[in-house]
Amino acid sequence: MAAAAFVSSSSSLFLLLLSFCLVVLSRSQQMNAQEEPVTDPVEAAAVFQVLQGINYEIDWKGMFPGDPCTGGPHGITCDIDSNNVYHVVELNLGWVSDYVNNPPCSFNASIHPAIFRFKHLKKLFFYKCFVHSPVSIPPEIIQLKDTLQHLTFQNNPSLVGTIPVELGNLTSLERLVLAENSLEGAIPAEVGNLQTLRQLVLSHNRLAGRVPLTIGGLTSLVILDLSENKLTGEIPSQLYSLAELRKMDLSHNRLQGPIADDICNLQALQFLDLSYNNLSGRLPDKLGQLASLQYLFLGSNLIGAELPNIWDSLGNLIAVGLSNSRYAGPIPASIGALQKLNSLSLDGNQFSGRIPSNIGTLPNLYHMNLSANSLFGPVPFTSSLVGRLGRNLIVRNNTGLCYEHSMVSDVPDALGLAPCSSLSSSTQGGSPAGLPASNSVASFSSAVFHVFAILLLQMQRL
Repeated sequence: MAAAAFVSSSSSLFLLLLSFCLVVLSRSQQMNAQEEPVTDPVEAAAVFQVLQGINYEIDWKGMFPGDPCTGGPHGITCDIDSNNVYHVVELNLGWVSDYVNNPPCSFNASIHPAIFRFKHLKKLFFYKCFVHSPVSIPPEIIQLKDTLQHLTFQNNPSLVGTIPVELGNLTSLERLVLAENSLEGAIPAEVGNLQTLRQLVLSHNRLAGRVPLTIGGLTSLVILDLSENKLTGEIPSQLYSLAELRKMDLSHNRLQGPIADDICNLQALQFLDLSYNNLSGRLPDKLGQLASLQYLFLGSNLIGAELPNIWDSLGNLIAVGLSNSRYAGPIPASIGALQKLNSLSLDGNQFSGRIPSNIGTLPNLYHMNLSANSLFGPVPFTSSLVGRLGRNLIVRNNTGLCYEHSMVSDVPDALGLAPCSSLSSSTQGGSPAGLPASNSVASFSSAVFHVFAILLLQMQRL
């Protein structure tokens, strides 16, 4: 009897323990199921609507049947919140390269309004999406004002219309890039409301009117690029108060007037391009106070004055482009103090006198264009320098430039110069014989280096 009772009691205890374990296991499985993160259902539906908008030729749901945050296409980035729910925080749309497999856009891509349902979106990027059917930046983008930090529309030839003033309400923006599109009209003054902005790039559009004074209030700005537009008027003095600015590119516009002394306030500036405008007046001496400057392009303007003797205080310069701007007088000898200089373009001006001898001793120089000026006398270059620079040394079309017989025989042919001893007998009408009009090569060489320098700066990611 006692043995039977013990067995019965043991069986009951075993069943009780087994039931307890099954309950714990069931609850654990339920908790794990609850903890498995999923995308917010509103945002999950919006993802496929946006993808359908940029490319209706792809069956996005059929290709990506799972959760769009855990099994969606490349280019969609999500973060998880405290409730274990995924939210879309980044959309990168459009083909960039074969190595960046973002969702491609179709011939008639559009911006689906569902894109404004992403209440946690921080970065929005459209690259080469809008190439045929006209598309504008929707004013409804204001709905992303609380979270959006980066907004990029780049290389979209059919992105048309004006920059909506509503962009000025995206007060969390740190990066605004609207480049290589077909935007037109004025830059809205409301851009000045973006107080956290560090990068403003509106280049390669059809923007017109004046540069807004309000941009001068963007005290966190590091990069300002308004190049390749139709902007007019003077450079606002307010821009010279951007103390954090490292790159200013206002090239290829229709700006006029002088460069103000206040430019010396841009102490962090490393890249300055004001070329291809209608700027006039003497370069300010205070330009020499920009000790951090590495790239200086002021060519193709209407300066019409002598260069100030400021160059020995700009020792970090890597490239100087002052072509076709009516500079006159002698080439300052202080340019020879720029030991880091890679490229010097002074072609197409009215420089006169002799070439300073110390320029020929710059150790890092690989491109120098002094063509189409009024320089004279023997070129102060060794055959070693000429051999090192090769076709990147251009001095043609200068009245009176010549070479001494001490230079090796192949050097004069490369430079297109006559010997100094025969200059007086071979000169007629002020031009030495044998100097071909070959300014096209000079201009091409200068332009190539200009592009190279810009690309190099972009690689440094200022």
